[in-house]
Order: sequence, then structure tokens, then C-alpha cells
Amino acid sequence: MVFGFIIIFRLFNLQIVEGEKYVADSQKRILKEGEIEAPRGKILDRYGTPIAVNRQGYALYIVKTNITTSEMNEMLLKLSDLLEKNGDGHVNTLSKFLKYGPPAEFNNMTEKQISDWQTNSDRLNMKKEEVTHDPSELFKYLRDEKFKIDPLFTDAQAYRIMVFRYEILINNWNFSTGGMVPLARDVSMETVAEIEERNHEFPGVITMTEPVREYIDTYEEAHILGYIRAINSRQYDELKDEGYDNDDLIGQTGVEKSAERYLRGKNGRVTVEVDAEGKLTRKLVTMEAMPGHDVVLTIDTNLQKVAMESLARNIERIRNDNRGPNYGDAFAGSAVVLDVNSGAVLTMVSYPSFDPAIYLAGPEDAEAQQMILELTKDEQKLKALLNRAIQENYAPGSTFKAITAVAGLEKGVITPTSNTIVCRGTAHIGGRNLFCLEKPTYGHGPLTLKGGLETSCNLYFYELGVRTGIEALTYWANNFGLGKKTGIDLPNEVSGTMSSIELKKKLRNDIWRPADTAQVSIGQFDNSFTPLQMANYTATLANGGKLYRPHVIKEIVKYDGSVVNRTEPSYTQLPLKESTIAAVKEGMVAVTSSIDGTAQEAFRGLPFEVAGKTGSAQTQSGGGRSPNGIFICYAPADDPQIAIAVIVERGVWGSNVAPVARDIIDEYFGLKAADSRNAELKPEKPLFNP
Repeated sequence: MVFGFIIIFRLFNLQIVEGEKYVADSQKRILKEGEIEAPRGKILDRYGTPIAVNRQGYALYIVKTNITTSEMNEMLLKLSDLLEKNGDGHVNTLSKFLKYGPPAEFNNMTEKQISDWQTNSDRLNMKKEEVTHDPSELFKYLRDEKFKIDPLFTDAQAYRIMVFRYEILINNWNFSTGGMVPLARDVSMETVAEIEERNHEFPGVITMTEPVREYIDTYEEAHILGYIRAINSRQYDELKDEGYDNDDLIGQTGVEKSAERYLRGKNGRVTVEVDAEGKLTRKLVTMEAMPGHDVVLTIDTNLQKVAMESLARNIERIRNDNRGPNYGDAFAGSAVVLDVNSGAVLTMVSYPSFDPAIYLAGPEDAEAQQMILELTKDEQKLKALLNRAIQENYAPGSTFKAITAVAGLEKGVITPTSNTIVCRGTAHIGGRNLFCLEKPTYGHGPLTLKGGLETSCNLYFYELGVRTGIEALTYWANNFGLGKKTGIDLPNEVSGTMSSIELKKKLRNDIWRPADTAQVSIGQFDNSFTPLQMANYTATLANGGKLYRPHVIKEIVKYDGSVVNRTEPSYTQLPLKESTIAAVKEGMVAVTSSIDGTAQEAFRGLPFEVAGKTGSAQTQSGGGRSPNGIFICYAPADDPQIAIAVIVERGVWGSNVAPVARDIIDEYFGLKAADSRNAELKPEKPLFNP
């Protein structure tokens, strides 16, 4: 009986007396919903060497609590002070629109953009009659009316509060309905510790772990890799329906951009419990984040480094060489290496390069922001951000002569056994006197196709090109993909131009003349191609006429190791005779191996032959600047595996840049150089090299 009374009393106490306490406590605890940031997929080279990875970082979020506006503003300023003290950055979407120096100023916005931003219901949601184009007036409106910031704070302090209040404003629906709004990412352990220790001073501020992007020694791969950066307003408007938030990081260039849909993971969900003071009491993962897919590239990072180092070293050597029409102004270049049997890009370098990791830094990193500014300011001079391999066009010079040979052979103007043309040093074509560059007085005399390619005799190809005709030259150049986008899986590829009757009419409103055809035949006039196009054309000569679509993405791999997508080689078979390929190959081999070959010096001591062609092309600026130096080749000549195109801006001669191709061949085939070519020269430190 007594025992029964004890049980009844205990139940009464739990349900009635203590129950009221439990109900009160539970009402003080608030559940908040948030996202778990999904890790971005890794980017690896063809052998699995990591290029872009993720590390664990810490982020600060804010959830709604019962504090007043005045208390929130004071707390946010205190948080800003803490982050600044520890050298941490924070989310700052407001600075994309309104900056504070002092004074307040709009961030490179047109009047329409200013109006659209202020009236946008997802931004400031102002009425049309409230719109102002005076940044000081808008600053005052935000300070006094929108965010009600205490007048005791300075304008600088007010702006720091505005930055956080703006993040809450543009995420207002999420914030008001119990969601979490990010305020700072990749903060230090010192900041996390202080937030936890002084949590009563930061009501509603909670810490979370999340992945942080990291690039590993990527100076050489910068243009292929690209970089991620905060989504801009245009991108957000385009992608918000796909689940992007206005503070997301998104691929802006390179593979980070072209493979964005694969690299981006699917965020998870988390429920956090906070007490009435905004302190985190419990965290429950309701849906795990799904990592993005890994992207495996076709690139060999070791070969990249060799190509970049050789390019830098040889540019310096050329700059210090006083021979020939050299103004000592060589300064930039590019090298592309293709697998001739698949179109896979093994190497693609553009010099000078930059460190893409600077774009991962926050606005508080003054050094990184200064480097970004310098890159932008220097863009017109050095174009370090430009991927020259696919975004810059160059006249091919004499490297085009193999196309002229193909066109002449396929049209029957010459044959593999009957192809002699006499070089007399000068020729009168279409009312113009044209000269042999090497022997303008007496000429080379009778030359076969092999001899014409070997010595790169202009008169041989003037004559051959005029006999062949511009229509055939244009037809075969287009067949080899010159003057057209290759379709590579990288953004912002340019098409270049191939000379034609129609193009001259469009550009100059003039008729076509025989002298124009002569110029086209040696790679001048309107001929202008990317290094990738030149490498791909060379690969097509090497593999018997298969024009592959180049690619840098080898495969896409899910986080569990399964292959989501693998790039299968695709090509167009050109209608070429085997005898045409063989005749052109014979001449290209002579370029690198015969005593009169224009590039024979660079390829001594190899255990196999290389088929190559040198080129020198005047720049559009004409006098006062050195010509560009170009070299193309494939190797081995009898069993081709790789094709290479190298260009050095103002590199003077193709023979000057051929040593870059030799260094690449030595590395790819595991050969030891027969001598220490240019070993005593050290490259000038490239701009923006980390």
C-alpha cells in the first residue's frame, strides 16, 4: 500500500510539478534549420596527383533570437572586431554594390544597375521614388532607416554593422523562418574558441565545420584549373532557381567553370537547438551532404612543370640574344602537347601565369587583393590571366606551309614524285616583287617539296600556293580545324581566322589578288590561329588524317569511386591520301634532322626522328617589334605519339623556340638530354609566381 502511494506521488510530481518546469525549459529551446555545405569535388591530374582539394574549415552562422535591433547591431560590431583582431575575413556581399573608403561609393555600377539593386525585392526592396544615385544618401538611408544604427557609432563602424545586416536582409525569409545565415567562413581556431568561451556576448552566433577549397602548387595549371570565387549578382539571378545562394562560391574560369555541374555537391540539412540566449545546445544532421564528383584531367602535371620552366628559360635566352631582327622584347608564350591518337591534352601552359589561390582569399587578405588588382591592371600588357593556348590568335608563319603542301598534293598541282619548283631568289607575282628570305639574290635553285620544307623557302611556297589557289588553301585549312573552335571542354575558346576571298571582301571591301594567295601560302595575310589549333592540325598530320576534338577532362568519378562519365575520343576522318601524308612527313623530318634543316640543332642526339616545322611571323604592329617564333612537331616521326605546338611572342625565329619542344620530348619519353642546353640560364621569376 505504502509502495503504491510512493509511485502515485512520484508520477504526480513528474507530470504536474516538474512537468511545468520541463515545458518551460522546452519553450526556451528553439530549433533552427540549416544547410551542411557539401564538399566540392577534387580535381586531379591523369595520374591522380591532386590539384584542387578541400580541407576542413570553420564557419560562423547567425540564427534569430529575441534580442533587440540595438542589441543585434552592437553584437555584430563586436563580432566584426573579433574577426579583425584574429585576422579573419567575413562574408561581404554589400561591397559588390556599395563600398566604404571613406566615403561611401558605388562599386563600378551603371545607373540602371544602381536602380535595379535598390528596387529588387530580394535586395533593398526600396520604392522607385526612394531610389538615390548618391552613395552618401544611400549610406545614410541604410544607417538611419533600414538598419537603425545608433548615431553614436562612427560611419566606419556603421558600415561594418551594415555588412552583416545586409547578409541577414538578403536572407530574410530564411532567417525569419528559423534558418541559419552565414556571416564568416574559414575562420581561425582562435575565433572559434573565443565565440564558444564568450557565447553570452554573441547570442545567435554558432560555429559549424565546412569544407574549404585549396589549390596545390598550381601556377603551371592555373589556366586549365581556373578558380572559384563568390557568385556575382548576374550569376545569382541566372542560377538561384538551381539552388545557388547569393554567398556561394562558383567556378569562374577553367575546369572549375566548365565542370561546375559535376564538381558542385548537394548540401545536407542540419537541425540545431539553441536556448533562449542563442547558445547552441544540440546539433542533429537530418540529411548528409553529398560530395561533388571528382574530375580527373588528361594533364600530366610533371610535363606541365617542364614545359613552363622551359618556356620561361628560353624566353629569357631569346631576349638576351642579339642575332637577327631581335629587339630583345620576347616576353610571353604558350605550349600545347596532344596525344595524337585520342586528342587528350597532355600539357597546356600559358606564360606568364598566376596563382589561382589568390582568388580563394577573402577581402581581409590585403596581399591577395593587391595581387588580383595588379593582375587586372597589367592585363593589357602581359595578359597573365589569358589562356594563350585557346584565347589568343597568332599568325602561323611558315608552320602553315605543310597545309599549302597538302593542298597542292591533293589538288594534283604537285605529286609525291614530281614536285620541283625553282627558287631564283625573287619572283613577280600579281604585280608585286616577292623575295626568298634566305637567298634573295640567287635563290636556292631547284627545290623538291622536301627541300622546300627543309629550308622553309618562301618562294617555293609562293609559287605552289598561287598554282593551288586560295579556294583549295582555305578548304584544307578548314578541314584541319584552323580558324575554327576545336570544341575543347574549356570555356572562352576563340575561333581565330582563316584567310578567304569572302573574309577579305568583308574586312576590306576589296577583290582577291594573286599576291594575297602568295602571302596566305606562307602563313601570313589574315591567317590567325590559336596554339591549340596548331597543335591539333599537327596531330592530324601525325595520325593519318584524324581530326580529334581535344579534351582536358579524362573522366568524372563519384565519391564512391564509380565512373560517372568518361570522355571517349571523337574525330573526323579527313579525305587524305597516304602518299600526301608521307610526302609532307618527309619534308618535316628533314626540318629537324638534315644539315640544312631549320631546327636540326635542337634535336641532335635523339634515338628517333621528329617531324617538325619552324615559323616566324610579323606581328600586326610591324616595325620596332620582333617577329613571333613558332614551332610545331610530332614524335616519333615513324610511330607518332605526341604533337607539340610552341609559340613565343616576339621570339624572332621558330628555331629559337624549338628547344622548348625538345625539353618536352625528353621529359615525355624519359630521355636524358645529350647536352646541357641552356642549363646555365636561369629563368627570370615569372610575374605572380607564388
